[in-house]
Amino acid sequence: MTDKDLLVVVSEMLRKQDQQSEKLDEHSTILNQQSEILNQHTGILNQHTGILSQHTEILNQHTELIKETNNTLKQFMEVSIQQFQQQLTFNEQQQISNQQQQSFNEQQQISNQQQQSFNEKFLSKLDDIEKSLKK
Repeated sequence: MTDKDLLVVVSEMLRKQDQQSEKLDEHSTILNQQSEILNQHTGILNQHTGILSQHTEILNQHTELIKETNNTLKQFMEVSIQQFQQQLTFNEQQQISNQQQQSFNEQQQISNQQQQSFNEKFLSKLDDIEKSLKK
């Protein structure tokens, strides 16, 4: 091989090496851009993770409030049931008392009627006695 041929081969190899270097530079640029995009996506994912954590915390707080509200409502219902049962008991006792009062009133009325009947008979006898004395 001649020096000229050798120079052509070396020149061709250098040209190919330059082309490969350019391609590597292009690939490096593309990889750097993709890395930047991935870093941006990672940042966005981190922000979303933070937001989800905040939402989870808020949901946990709401869950606790709901539990506390349910416990308060349960206690209120228990007290209401007790008061309702006490009112029912009172109403039943009041009804019994009213029935007893009504029975007493009926007996009193019968007694009054008997007294009135006795009084009428007694007055009638007195009138009869008075008439007989006048004769």
